[in-house]
Amino acid sequence: MAYLKHIEYSEGINIARGLVRGTIPISKFGYNPAIPNNGFETVWDGSNVYTYSSTPAVATITSDDGDDNGGTVEVEGLDTNYNQVTETLTIGGAPGSILFRRVFRATLLTANTGTVNIGAVTVTVNSIAVAIISETRGQTLMAIYTIPAGYTGYLLQLDTGCKKDNEHEISFVVRSEVAGSAWQTKSFLTTRGGFTEKNFKLPIAIPEKHDVEVQAKANATSAVSAGFELLLVANDFKESRRS
Repeated sequence: MAYLKHIEYSEGINIARGLVRGTIPISKFGYNPAIPNNGFETVWDGSNVYTYSSTPAVATITSDDGDDNGGTVEVEGLDTNYNQVTETLTIGGAPGSILFRRVFRATLLTANTGTVNIGAVTVTVNSIAVAIISETRGQTLMAIYTIPAGYTGYLLQLDTGCKKDNEHEISFVVRSEVAGSAWQTKSFLTTRGGFTEKNFKLPIAIPEKHDVEVQAKANATSAVSAGFELLLVANDFKESRRS
């Protein structure tokens, strides 16, 4: 058994190192400081139901504290054709040049004052706040992702934690890129406080261009964290087999 665990661990390291052809590891984690008891909210820095931009547009970055202006942020997401893209922009500076269809991570590269962002830094696309770096965090905490074109995502792990000792419901939901598509629940957890983790012995396959996110509801307003791990496998990847 110890040997088998070592094999699995080694494979994970090799995937993370980029040594397994046709694969990309994705680790997403989010935090919502005030999950309500009257409905589900997305687990992300915005502390509300996340809104997706319906039209690709350039990104701008602002902060609610002027001392952050001049710092730089790397924005990660998907372009018009759902291909992976990154762009580095200046807080309080000019808009970028890439048309973002989706944004699923923003990371502070340089801080104008000290080593962290003083205020909340917001990435806006098409007049919608698509990513927020909360004060001092240095990176977005958003349990949100979209499968890039040409890949299938395989859900390997889902976790959640609750700051209070109360009941909460966690829903891992998926929807296609087709306008008007409904969210579909692919995994559901009910827990009471503490930390819960679910590993998928049979990973859930998620097609390209599908949005995925974690939503939560609590029986009393509380802070909730959640995360998931995906393995992206290229659709045109054919693994050689031994005869």
